[in-house]
Amino acid sequence: MLAASGLATAGLAVYQWLELLVVREGGKPACAVNETVNCAAVWNSKFASAVHDSLGMPVAGLGVVWGVAAAVLVGLLWRKRPTDDWPVHAAAVKLWALAGLASILVMGFASIEARAVCLTCLGTYVLVGAFTLGAFPMLPRPWWPESKSLAGGVAWLFVVGAPTFLVGLVPGGNTPKAGDITRFSGTTQEQLIDNLMNLPQREALMTSAARHKWLSSPARDVSDLKVRVRHGPADAPIKVVEFSDVLCPHCAVFEESLEELRGAAPQGTLSIEPRVFPLVDDGCVRPGEKDSVKDVRCTGAKVQICSEDHPLYWDVRKQLFAKQQSLRSSDAVLDIASKVTNRSKDALLACINSPDTQAKLTDDVTYARRYNLEGTPLVLLNGRETWPSSGFILGMAVSGGDVNAPWFKKLPPPPPMDDDHAGHGH
Repeated sequence: MLAASGLATAGLAVYQWLELLVVREGGKPACAVNETVNCAAVWNSKFASAVHDSLGMPVAGLGVVWGVAAAVLVGLLWRKRPTDDWPVHAAAVKLWALAGLASILVMGFASIEARAVCLTCLGTYVLVGAFTLGAFPMLPRPWWPESKSLAGGVAWLFVVGAPTFLVGLVPGGNTPKAGDITRFSGTTQEQLIDNLMNLPQREALMTSAARHKWLSSPARDVSDLKVRVRHGPADAPIKVVEFSDVLCPHCAVFEESLEELRGAAPQGTLSIEPRVFPLVDDGCVRPGEKDSVKDVRCTGAKVQICSEDHPLYWDVRKQLFAKQQSLRSSDAVLDIASKVTNRSKDALLACINSPDTQAKLTDDVTYARRYNLEGTPLVLLNGRETWPSSGFILGMAVSGGDVNAPWFKKLPPPPPMDDDHAGHGH
């Protein structure tokens, strides 16, 4: 039982790691069933990101390390059954079980914080629980090791665990982190072109998919819907319109890309028009229950509309997405907008509840539905839908809209993608 649960934990963690790479490439993993049953939301949470930053590998990598080390420790225990060293190795197994149990308790709390359920994580919890059951009630007594055996067990944890962890750092260091995007730091046209000609493989594939999506998408007539807020000149050759939902994790990632693009694109080549699309059934026409998910989504959309005439509008958006995990009530949304804009909550509420704000939100919903939107972010480039790829948008800005520019011709063939992939948070 100990050996099987340890190896199964490692195998499941490998699968989760591979699915995490799908998420980092902008796709949707098999374990993302809906908004609540969504492993990607847990893997992209602030806690998971902090673990990756501090330890050099994602949580899934730590699962591989734990499972492999557990199997090795059980193997040593098996070999030492007839010897006096058996209690030392039994102590190591027990301590490793407690470490696993502590980790799943912490990850369970992080899942609650992210307001999402990770099905594969639940499988890990069951397997670690089985290992703990084998390590304590099922192994011969003593239930808790004596101090001498305990010290030896700790030493064996380092002997087995440290090398396993160090080996895991190799693929861990090559795993993209949540929100990782190419840093187009070039300040000249030549530097930008060099960056575009040498995109990392993951971003090159995403750029290729975005280009293919754009080429195959028709333009829609939206001339009756006027621009309310825009970064960049009205006559920019590349015009991006982006629809987002305040609780959409992919929108939060793309917001970082938009911030970078605003500074990286050659002056005068790019305009960005943000709009909102709360993922609710009725477009916020009917009020939602106080502090429900619908209430948060609708308040988040309307508070952005109410900030469109404020010079710190972009800071409001940035703070809402940066603090996405803490948006559990409409008051939390209002707190952020109030602090950034220095407007009272009463003034914001008056604007949120006004017919004019609802009319503007209805315009955004109408606009998006002409493109049959089912998830966010919806990204339009010169009126045609594309995937949320900073590489494609910047490439189009640098080329002046030439979709056959040299850096695009160098791209690999686009991977197969559908509307459930490429970063749509349904």
